Amino acid sequence: MASTDPGTGRLAVPVENTACALRRLAPGAALREPRTPELRVLARALLGCSPMELARRHPGPVARVVLGDQLRALDQAMTGLFRPDTPGPEAARLVRAARYSGAWRAGRRAGALLDRLRTEPGLRAAALGWANGTGHRILADELRGAPVVPDGEDGVRAAELTVAALLPPADFGDPGREVLVSRVDAGECEPSGPLPGDRGPEGLSSRAAFLDVRSVRVGDHGFRVDIDSDPPVDLVDDRGGPTLRALWWTGLGRVADDLGHEYLLLAKDPARTGLVRHWCHPRPASGARMLRLESAGYRGERLRLDPAAAGTSAEVLVKFELTVRLGG
Repeated sequence: MASTDPGTGRLAVPVENTACALRRLAPGAALREPRTPELRVLARALLGCSPMELARRHPGPVARVVLGDQLRALDQAMTGLFRPDTPGPEAARLVRAARYSGAWRAGRRAGALLDRLRTEPGLRAAALGWANGTGHRILADELRGAPVVPDGEDGVRAAELTVAALLPPADFGDPGREVLVSRVDAGECEPSGPLPGDRGPEGLSSRAAFLDVRSVRVGDHGFRVDIDSDPPVDLVDDRGGPTLRALWWTGLGRVADDLGHEYLLLAKDPARTGLVRHWCHPRPASGARMLRLESAGYRGERLRLDPAAAGTSAEVLVKFELTVRLGG
């Protein structure tokens, strides 16, 4: 299940799409109130600027929001729970330093942790090595005592955390009543890029994938859209042995109606069964008769059927829109 997570700020769709939807949001949306002053400042700012512009226009709030996020990641890493791609030596040194430090026993408040880091040289050195190794630049600058200047990527990360703080949770309960009347135009879309290692037009990149809107159900707080995709799978002789190539649809990237409103994609479930389920918010606006559903993209996978060979994958961009008529 792909969903928004207030702890990590990871969204079901790109933050640029969600920020755009917030500016043209349909009536009846129930957004949450961000808990910190910095998040509230950035929430207002996103109504008038793109995520990439946040760092230039509001460097202070962006830096503090990103620093808080990186301190939470550091706190988790100090317990020994870190991502597989975390550099090994730096992570091991951090865990050892934390076990002999009051910081690890002081709780999870970011301010308390930062105070400990400033007063314990050994722990600060271990945390700095970890921050450099994981690319947490804002935290590294803070630990060095250098001026903290956020860049565009920091602005995008701050936007993700801000949007995650605004979005209500998806309602996975009763899906509500069916309102789909008909599909106005069926979906054939052409991937805009080749699969990893494609050498010619015989690959899946030259095939169209069919999308079919199966259901639009309206509940108390939003609606659910189910779309059936028939992901193409080919078994070909790739000059080095049999190779399996497939495209998996990653779901919708934007939902709008014929009145000019947009809707928030709170979660989606690309279960790789052909059916992709989306949870949207709020309910369709009064008077809306059509929904425009914009595709996000495909994930291309390539696997050579050789025990010694590794598979590859890549995102394949798609621009395509489905239109459905509502009733009920």
